[in-house]
Amino acid sequence: YDLLLSGLFNMINGMLGLPWLVATTVPCIIHLNALAEKDLDGKIISVQETRLTMLLSHLMVGLSLLTLSLLKLLPMPVLYGVFLFMGMSALPGMQFWNRILLWIQQPSKYPETPAIKYMETKKIHLYTMLQLFFFGLVFTVQNFPQIAIVFPLMTLLCLPGRLVFLPRFFEGWELLLLDGEDENIDEWITLKEESMQGKSACDVEYGDQGSSESEA
Repeated sequence: YDLLLSGLFNMINGMLGLPWLVATTVPCIIHLNALAEKDLDGKIISVQETRLTMLLSHLMVGLSLLTLSLLKLLPMPVLYGVFLFMGMSALPGMQFWNRILLWIQQPSKYPETPAIKYMETKKIHLYTMLQLFFFGLVFTVQNFPQIAIVFPLMTLLCLPGRLVFLPRFFEGWELLLLDGEDENIDEWITLKEESMQGKSACDVEYGDQGSSESEA
């Protein structure tokens, strides 16, 4: 639904010569954390969904046009500091950043995540390196004016990269644990544990039958 609305708005804005709507990752993550209910360990339990806060925040951004003369008095380092704070405060909640930190952490200190529990560590590092490769390509294209015009194409190429390129290196269940939805991951874990319990029960039954036959 949200993507449909964004597409319609971008189509209208393009016809009127207005800027397109783009994803603002850092503010979205901070907004999500602000509306989240967390336990003592900082894990998110639930999120209160509301569109009122985003409406008010964007309304304030629009009203800031009336105070441009005052905003010009703000030193640029102050604005850079605000953006730096927003980015740094959002890093702990990003899986990409947490997987990068695994490179400098002891295995005994790894966080307990489904991917770390069921996957090989080298496969997780491989996925992170491939993500860094794609990020480097997009970042390079974006910051060179000569080729910046193909930036939307580079972003679009991430889709076949995820759907075609990555499955050559990872199994479907591995990709699910790495970037799947929480509901799908929980369902996979449930099925995995049930299959392991069923296998253990079969092994025990087979062992009992073998012991009975040997005694006979």
